[in-house]
Amino acid sequence: MRIFPAFVLGVLLAAAACSSSSGSTPTSPGGTSSSNAPPGSKLQTVEFKMDATVGAGKEIFDCQFVTLPNIAGWMVSGEHTYTAGSHHLLVYTTDLTSVPAGGNQVQDCYEGSGSFMSHVRGVLYGGQTPTGSEQFPAGVGVQTTANQVLLFQVHYLNATSADLAAKVDVKLTLDSGTDIVNNAGILFLYDPFIDVPPGAKAQAQMRVNIPRDVTLLSATSHYHARGVGYAAYLDTPTKMATSPFYTSASWNSPEIVSMSMPIAAGTKLRFECDYDNSSGTAEYFQGQSAQTNEMCMFIGAYYPDMGELANYGEASPGPDMFGTAGASGTNCNDTLKCIEACPAAASSGSSAGLVDASPCMQKCMVGSCTTATTPLLPFLECYQNSCTSKCSSTTSSDCMTCIATSCASQYEACSTHTCN
Repeated sequence: MRIFPAFVLGVLLAAAACSSSSGSTPTSPGGTSSSNAPPGSKLQTVEFKMDATVGAGKEIFDCQFVTLPNIAGWMVSGEHTYTAGSHHLLVYTTDLTSVPAGGNQVQDCYEGSGSFMSHVRGVLYGGQTPTGSEQFPAGVGVQTTANQVLLFQVHYLNATSADLAAKVDVKLTLDSGTDIVNNAGILFLYDPFIDVPPGAKAQAQMRVNIPRDVTLLSATSHYHARGVGYAAYLDTPTKMATSPFYTSASWNSPEIVSMSMPIAAGTKLRFECDYDNSSGTAEYFQGQSAQTNEMCMFIGAYYPDMGELANYGEASPGPDMFGTAGASGTNCNDTLKCIEACPAAASSGSSAGLVDASPCMQKCMVGSCTTATTPLLPFLECYQNSCTSKCSSTTSSDCMTCIATSCASQYEACSTHTCN
């Protein structure tokens, strides 16, 4: 048995967002940060700035490590401005305790020897419009630490014939007092399986589990230039919703809707992206570039924080509903056969090394019926964790013995699955 193409559930973390066609010339010093607070105040504002020149017809994705002041507290509000041409800005939390050598200089997020995106662990603030802000309710904030290392990231797409002077400014307000009673979290949900064929319309969808009672504070979408519509729903354990709680029709400036919406534990958050490539001649798969790839994401602030796994949609029992072909799509077993037939060396083209769903695998997943990935993903995860080595370097009988021993229930669920 030939090994399946690598499948990593942590792929959702790679939502790192959008492109890496280098075309910027950072101005000196490129990015700057500052903080300011009145003496004795429990509120402190920290500011991050980045300047770059974006070449004509170029798409850039620039990163810089920055640090918060030497205070522990909570981020209670944020605001930003950026000049025309930006696709998004993001301020990520990281696993770093200090800035690596050279990491305080503006660089391409994916090129060179740096590994900016491998340190990403969460989202602190983001924006997709030229101006924007977020204010948490009283008593709510995203917890921060003293001297915390963050990753400041900007994405610009210059479709003009002249160079573009890009300027991005982010201000975060930190509260070091004792009045915060709820730690907030940021949902950053990324669909790793998208296929938009040439001359056609298409859809991508994904659903994740909400493992505890929370209150959703905001919602927004993220997708690329083929996107023409977006909707997010809340499904109960027994019924799929028919009315969305959030919609968007803008790929380059989607609205961030503020709300205070309770969500009960066990609810499934489902989101869909609609694409129109009727006049296009290229096929688009999930990936970073706003020019040559597509995306489908849901982003929203909420409280109380459910933790990193839930924030990226990996809370048990894991994500599902990636198939968009309806009852006519392939069942779990046939989807598994489709994945196994994919070229082992196929790549999604991610220079980050985080998204490892090849175009072939994406086609298989999107072409499945709605319920196929519910049993499929647990089997693929078990296979990868328990049987990869035996199935890649030994005989077929050893591989099947491993599956029968370690993944019997998952394989049975996939083998007997039928579309309905």
